[in-house]
Amino acid sequence: MFHFRRFFVFAIVFALLVSGSCMRDDNEPENGNLWVFDYSVNNLETLTTFEHNTALGGPINQPALVEASGVAVSRQNPLWTWSHNDSGHPNRIYLLDEFGQDRGTFVMNGAHSRDYEDICIGPGPQQGVNYIYLGDIGDNNAQFEYIVVYRFPEPDIQTGIAGGLTQINATLIERFEFVYPNGPRDAETLMIDPQTRDLYIVSKREAKSLIYRANYPYSSAERNTLELLAQLPFDRALGGDISDDGLHIAVKDDDRIFYWNRDPTESIIQAMSRQPRLLPYIPESQGESFGWTPGATGYVTLSEQAGPSPPNLYHYTETE
Repeated sequence: MFHFRRFFVFAIVFALLVSGSCMRDDNEPENGNLWVFDYSVNNLETLTTFEHNTALGGPINQPALVEASGVAVSRQNPLWTWSHNDSGHPNRIYLLDEFGQDRGTFVMNGAHSRDYEDICIGPGPQQGVNYIYLGDIGDNNAQFEYIVVYRFPEPDIQTGIAGGLTQINATLIERFEFVYPNGPRDAETLMIDPQTRDLYIVSKREAKSLIYRANYPYSSAERNTLELLAQLPFDRALGGDISDDGLHIAVKDDDRIFYWNRDPTESIIQAMSRQPRLLPYIPESQGESFGWTPGATGYVTLSEQAGPSPPNLYHYTETE
């Protein structure tokens, strides 16, 4: 005999198990498609496939880089990194070698600097060219009508001069304005999905950080509206990156780096809907920067702490 009530209960339990750690919040007033990730971020497994490489890194030797708020690993030399200052500083990016030594300051002609918060490298409109994306996305008081992302080809690192300035031609720099669908937000995380060229921005100051997407192609002629996609189960997202193959995602808060492995058939949001693991991390005071090396064979972190002693550039590499 068919027991309808027993079948009904089983169906509910099965649906909950399948939904796992992610659910759609159809009652969210601003975006009915918001994904709310409700998994726990306590007692997470820490990967043992990476470790701090003491042969690399060290105190940065770039006097002008006093509030390093973002970092991206060069595609021309996987040991060298790009960084930039937080708000209140000129429109410049800085090149560091594997030991944190100054390899040149690059001036972004024609670009303004309000509050640069993160930097990433990925594909763009021209096939085979690596582009830098610099996010002027900080907004501590949630007061700005729009945010800005600059895009330009990664400069030739051989043109950098320690202690000197290299000019980036204004004609190479594209400027994109974005608005949030639910009002201004403060954000410090900018990532690009190399599979789609979509940009992802993660907010910082909500009770739980929100994930927004800028669908490619974005317009430089008019403001682009970001799409609100998901809510993370933690706050204070301070930085992050997606690897150049698109299969490794990381977002950090004050003292943890959350890691998601992505199946090639998944979207970024589908991958992040699963409970993450942690990457090894030496806690840094005001640590806001994270960047994958090419092939996700390692990653770097850097603190923005200003003071009498420069912060350390940390390299983490795969264990043998």
